[in-house]
Parts: sequence; structure tokens; C-alpha cells
Amino acid sequence: MIKFETVLNAMDEGVLIVNDEIKIVYFNNAYGNFIGHTLEEVKGASLTDIRPGARMPEALKNGKPMEVVFREEKGEEYFANIYPIFDNGKLKGGVSTVTYLKNAKFIMDTLKELEKKQADLKERMRQTNGTRYVFKDIICESPKSIQCIEDARKLAKSDIPVLIHGESGCGKELYAQSIHNESLRSEYPFVAINCAALNSSILESELFGYEEGAFTGAKKNGKPGIFEIAEKGTIFLDEVSEMDYILQAKLLRVLQEKKIRRVGGTAEIDIDVRIICACNVDLLKYIEEKKFRKDLYYRISTFPLFLPPLRERREDIIPLMEKHLKVLGIQQKRELSISEEAKQALYVYDWPGNVRELNNVLEYSAVVCRNNEIGDSNLPPSVLPTIDKSNYKFRPLSEAIRIFEKEQIKQAMDIYGDTVEDKKNIAKKLGISLATLYNKLNN
Repeated sequence: MIKFETVLNAMDEGVLIVNDEIKIVYFNNAYGNFIGHTLEEVKGASLTDIRPGARMPEALKNGKPMEVVFREEKGEEYFANIYPIFDNGKLKGGVSTVTYLKNAKFIMDTLKELEKKQADLKERMRQTNGTRYVFKDIICESPKSIQCIEDARKLAKSDIPVLIHGESGCGKELYAQSIHNESLRSEYPFVAINCAALNSSILESELFGYEEGAFTGAKKNGKPGIFEIAEKGTIFLDEVSEMDYILQAKLLRVLQEKKIRRVGGTAEIDIDVRIICACNVDLLKYIEEKKFRKDLYYRISTFPLFLPPLRERREDIIPLMEKHLKVLGIQQKRELSISEEAKQALYVYDWPGNVRELNNVLEYSAVVCRNNEIGDSNLPPSVLPTIDKSNYKFRPLSEAIRIFEKEQIKQAMDIYGDTVEDKKNIAKKLGISLATLYNKLNN
């Protein structure tokens, strides 16, 4: 049978045993090498005489273990685990193990891996969009907008999945961020991803992450997905309707099991995130066309939130316009305003691109206007009222010429005067007789 001492001397970790008087009973070769003594030299000696800074007396006095006590001595970094020894409830001594960090390869590897993962997570968080919006940033003067805000605030207090319906440009992410910022998850990450912007394989690796060697070009040590990055926070899946049908099944499993598996990996990772989805299409129609899974639809649409298009909440158009003009004025360092005619033109326009289109129109108009007031002539032709050709009445050419000539003569009189001598001078400049001038003025 292998001797007790032989087993302990085979270890790289130091082992020390003391009695209830804190006198040395035994230590192995690794511990002896560390303190610079052999067991024969110090056996029976008080531990505090050999090692004045030892923590063993404290552990025995309290009668409680002291684990992972980090120390540095003689240039060596190590941690100790110290345990009191009891026999039938009576303290008999103590045992301590010393693990040197230079020998604890598994610990060092783990720490390095954690450091790399933390750095990767920080970099990913830096690259992802943070939140900028809260509910007070949403313009809501129309009854429909006010109702949307009330519904969204109720949703923020719960943790159920939300599906936001709305046309492109109507502010779906603004609502998603606001819901997150008023929820119990507000202190944790909000991560948004557009499902239509990435192909299926890339989207899968972005969502769930991947392990090293999972595919050609995969990063060394792998990469966490947004489900890991957004832990305890919120994930916003924009245009979820465009997600690949097979990937939808994987997403459904994640939502049901609350676990993910990285691409190329086998380990399952617990996740705790809230899902907010958005789409600008009729998902029920997509279900009929076999483009979207019915089971996933019912999983993500516990509470659907419908955002009305801008044309159905015209009371918001002028306030939205004024707010964005203030932003543009700050950016361009001038005080911008808009004429009543331009306001009216923008108010009656139907805005197929919603708030995003309104902001773009104002930015265009602010660039082309020569002064600080945007007039209707500064608006892009696309938003101006179109002419109904069927009802347009053309003026006879002779009448148009007569009106033009009369206007030209009046403009000349404003400049040169309207005395007889002035009119003679004007007639000469226009190349007509004075009598012809009078005829054109009177016709």
C-alpha cells in the first residue's frame, strides 16, 4: 500500500498540518521547499515562529475554513485553503493547502479565457447601439399616439415579449428603447439587430455566437453572440419577418428553453433576456405563405403594439417638424423657421416614409434655403401637391402674352416713374411707341 507521505510528496501543492497548539505536525516536500526548511528541522515548532504572517491561527480561533486566500511571499503568488480539523466536535488542529499560481495552469488558462471574453464583450458593446430614447422623447399629440404611449408604458412594467407593428420610419426602435429604459432591465444592455440586413448563417452566428474553428474565418477563441452580450437586458429584433424559416425554429427553441448553443459548440448556455420584435409587414399573411412560423408568431406576439403611420396622426406633424428644426438649427448654428405655406404643404402630404421621411425633407430644405426660413419653394418636388392634369385649364397664348407685357411695363414704371416723360423713356427702351405702351396698359 502506498504510504501517506509518498502521496503528499507527489503533489505540486504544498500541504501543512498543525495540531491544536498550532505546532507543526507535518508538511510535504512542496511546502518545505516553499518555506526553506525540512520537516526534521522544524517539526514540533510553533508555526508562527517559522511563518509570522500565517493565517492558520485565525482559522483555528474562528473554527471556520478560510478558502482561496491570495498571498504573495518571496516573489511567489499563491492562494491557500485553510481548514480546522475537528474530532467529535473538538478542535484537533488544522490543515492548509498552498497552490502556487505558476503551477495552477488550469486556473491561469481560465483567467486568460475570461479576460479575453470580457474584452470581446466590451468591444461588442462598444460597437452595438446603446439606447438614446425614453418615452418623453416621443412626440404624441394625436389621440392615437397618446394611446400607443399608454400601452407601451404598461408593457414596460412586465417582462413579456412584445411585437411592434408599424410602417418603415414610424419609430419602432424608438419605442423599443423606451420600453427597455422604463423596465426593470434598464440597467442592463439593449442590443438591436436588423434581421433583414444579414444572411441566415451570419445572423445565426451574430445571435448565438460561435466557437473557435466553427467555420472558415472564425475568430480564435470564438465569439459571443448578442444573447450573451445582452444578458439580463433586452434584444430588439427588427424586421423579424425576414428571418430565415429554419433559423426561426432555432429562435423559438431558445425562447422556450432559455438556453443557447453557440455555432460549432455543444455546451448549452443559460440566458436571461427580454425579446422585443418589430416588423413592417402583415405576419399573418406571411404565415399563410409559409414565410413565418405560426408557433414563433404566437411566442413573440404576446402583446402586439401597433404604431399608426404619420398620415393617421397629423396632429403630430407640426410638433415633429418644429422639434427637428431645432435639432438642425443647433447642428448648423442658425435659427431655422418654416413659412406657413410650407407648413401647410407638409401637413397635407401623406408621408409614405413617415417620420424618417419628414426629417429627411427638412434636412434637404434647410440646405437649399438661402435664408433661415424654409419656404414652399425650398421643399423637394416629391412633397408638393401634384397638378391634376385632367382639370388643368390652359390660358390662350395671346392672353398670356398680353398679361406678361402689361406686367413688364408696370415693373418698368416702378423703376423709372409714371410721368409722361418717364413713359416715353420706357417706350423707347422697350422698342415700342408711346401710343402702343398706353394700349397695352389699358387692355
